[in-house]
Amino acid sequence: MERTQPVDWVNKPFLGYVMNAEFSDDNAKILIELIDKIKATFNDAVFCPPRSALHITLLDWIAPLIDYDGRDKDTLFASVQPDYDKVISSILTSVNPITVHFDAVKVSPSTIYITGNDSGEFQKIRDEFVDKVELLPNTKLPPQIIHSSLARFTKPIDLNAVETFIASQTLDITQTISSFRLIRTTKEPNLEFKTLKRYELMAHYTVHQET
Repeated sequence: MERTQPVDWVNKPFLGYVMNAEFSDDNAKILIELIDKIKATFNDAVFCPPRSALHITLLDWIAPLIDYDGRDKDTLFASVQPDYDKVISSILTSVNPITVHFDAVKVSPSTIYITGNDSGEFQKIRDEFVDKVELLPNTKLPPQIIHSSLARFTKPIDLNAVETFIASQTLDITQTISSFRLIRTTKEPNLEFKTLKRYELMAHYTVHQET
């Protein structure tokens, strides 16, 4: 019998600098209803994020769960921020708001998550960013999918039972992404963070600096 593989970093302090997008209130409400079903079904075998932690991953600048050979992550961020900011700003000047259709609930040994599809914008942004900057050693490459995690397993349970439950769940939401945010996150997964900068997607590109 295949079992889930619990993660050991949930609700723990990890520092990182990442870019992601938020869900609208209407879509977040639907996702919280699904999360409540997951919690009611699997109880303390899962950790589910609160509304404030829900997000759609774009890419990492300084990955939270990666150790950079003991180097201070704030110092590393300061060293890459000017170049990374310049590159991502240049890329996003030509990106209009992105429509993502989330229509699948999936499970891996460690995570219950949803996936969505756009018209190729996410991958284009990721590919261009990685092509134009030098990622720090150990930094993971951006994901190849558009996804958002709804639960992490905290105990080993029957994975087939989880897959059966997930197969009975449906999802059909459309999220318009009009901005990405750069955050400094200090507790995983995305439980405590500060928004450093917001990059608006529109024909006439503007940037809002958070205070």
